[in-house]
Amino acid sequence: MRLRFKWSSALALIVSLLLQACAVGERTAGPARGKVIRLQTVDQFDRAVIDNGNRNIALSGAARCDVRVVQVAYSSVGVRNEPVELSAGLYVPENCRGPFPLLAEAHGTQADRTRSAAKVGATSNIITFFAAQGYVVVVADYLGLGGSSYPFHPYLHADSEASAIVDAIRAAKGAVSTLNVPMSDKVMLFGYSQGGHAAMAAQKEIEQHHGAEISLAASAPMAGPYFLSQTFLGSWFGQTAGEENVLASELLSYTLVSYRKIYADVCPELKDCFAQTYADIVTPLFPSSRELFEIRKQNVLPPGNQLSDLRNPVFTATFLMDAHEPFRRALARNDLLDWTPKTPMVLCGSRRDAVVQFNNSYAAQAAFAARGVEVPVIDIADEVPENASGLEHHTRYGASLCYAAARARLFDPIRDVDLRSR
Repeated sequence: MRLRFKWSSALALIVSLLLQACAVGERTAGPARGKVIRLQTVDQFDRAVIDNGNRNIALSGAARCDVRVVQVAYSSVGVRNEPVELSAGLYVPENCRGPFPLLAEAHGTQADRTRSAAKVGATSNIITFFAAQGYVVVVADYLGLGGSSYPFHPYLHADSEASAIVDAIRAAKGAVSTLNVPMSDKVMLFGYSQGGHAAMAAQKEIEQHHGAEISLAASAPMAGPYFLSQTFLGSWFGQTAGEENVLASELLSYTLVSYRKIYADVCPELKDCFAQTYADIVTPLFPSSRELFEIRKQNVLPPGNQLSDLRNPVFTATFLMDAHEPFRRALARNDLLDWTPKTPMVLCGSRRDAVVQFNNSYAAQAAFAARGVEVPVIDIADEVPENASGLEHHTRYGASLCYAAARARLFDPIRDVDLRSR
């Protein structure tokens, strides 16, 4: 009897291992993650063109480099670890002295499915503040956006934001090697708004799982919802920083449309979360062929100060009263306060931001301090015109002021060590 038991146990173990091997094979089929599939130069800008019309030149400084813009297609994974092809924009400094660090930018909320990170003007912040100042910059389009055929964009989903950025970094390294670009070994991260959340998610992923492969030197998440569960709870009735959150309906809808495709218990039926008037409207909007502010201007959804009109009343009440409500639990799964940063980091934003509550930065700072890591928070509110709205603090002024602050406080000093050694 004992012999038969051992053989049956061994047989069961063999079957189990074979099944696991098959499952792993299914997840990893296709090109290795971060492999370059295609490279195409789509634009080139010289310094004079970059400086001409740059309204932020006093902050960014005059261009030191010409910039080549390259579109990259690369391999990555979807939310179920399935093989996918993603796209990114790669901005390469030219006719200036290297070596250059690799700076991965995580972009902000994008509702237009077709917009590509490689299609920008000469005076975009990515170019004026970074590529034209001697940084190779890579900007992932994320799942479901740009050149990706993924069926949806997993908005504010930390794991897939991180995987897209990690694989974009790998692809950028392969691309610059092909293009013979002089590089340092330093990799940096930054992002604003959704990009702040994505940059922090990528930093966490790199430090916990890819530190030997990616030499992360600095990180600057900006104006991001790092404490995502509290962010939605605090703005549940369309108010942020004491003002109407003009984009509240669009941001809530985008998140719910995304999460219900990732988490089976979030809005099993659209009418479980949305008022009947909007239940059939929201899914085709996020993403679609329209920009976020285009959707807002067309009043497709109710304004922020009428946010409750968008939702099913039972959902509105349950979310507030029940910490185990499925959407609240899904948001909590994408909070980014439960880890200890190793890389030098700064956080930046405005206390008057009426889109993403600035308390997210202080919550992250407090969580990291509790683990023994001091992370400075830069508040740019006093540098914004006094009559600017909370929306303008987030959209018009915040990014450029935070880019300049992060460069001066963190990125440039680290980059310049390599330049001085040449």
